[in-house]
Amino acid sequence: MLKHPAQPPDSSTKITPPDEADARLRQWGLSAEHFRESVTFGDNARKRVDQPWYPRTYAGVAMWAETLAGLRKQLKKLQQGWRIGRTGNYETVYSEERHLAFAVVAGDKYTGTRGKRHPKLTRKRGPKTRERVERNAEFVQPTLWGEIEGDRSRPLQNADLTPDEDCSTWFLVVHADDDEIRLEVSLARDIGDGLVGEWVERILIPPIPSSGAVAPIESDEDDDDDGESMVFRATS
Repeated sequence: MLKHPAQPPDSSTKITPPDEADARLRQWGLSAEHFRESVTFGDNARKRVDQPWYPRTYAGVAMWAETLAGLRKQLKKLQQGWRIGRTGNYETVYSEERHLAFAVVAGDKYTGTRGKRHPKLTRKRGPKTRERVERNAEFVQPTLWGEIEGDRSRPLQNADLTPDEDCSTWFLVVHADDDEIRLEVSLARDIGDGLVGEWVERILIPPIPSSGAVAPIESDEDDDDDGESMVFRATS
């Protein structure tokens, strides 16, 4: 279990602790449980295929896909205008009215906690993610990154954007270890070296107990945005 220091090094990032996550997410008509249930849905799918006759990476891909599917199903059930986004094969669930989208990604061991640094994504991201992260700047006050606007404050610079692109894109960041699955809903401000480790805001979600059958995925140098392996089977 990671320790929780009072404040990570970059104090410009707004951090919402787990006990305040519901209040923050309620501003979007959501709750922490929507995200926890989605990750549980994905983890259950991972367990079903975490068998030696499946390809080694399949369990992680299944967890990513089923977590995203679970989030889409839950949000669409709310009948609040949430829709499936996949322009350019970038898979999200989004609200056109809120200019808000969620994508599912894997994070390192600092995910979901106040660690000695902020978390990074475990896989280098490609141009589609870079476009999304750069566009996030249009949805925050230009002089104060931490203040999120409810609606766009200026007209589109690119009129060709589809509704699922005309959004701030928040990541549901997931990390699984032998004890628990940690998660957070966070808005990236910079893609940097491709791993994404700078954040406008991090909403920490209460963790989910782990079955102990998973280990953190290792970073690779793949910059393909098609699919997100979230776990892998540990080797002896």
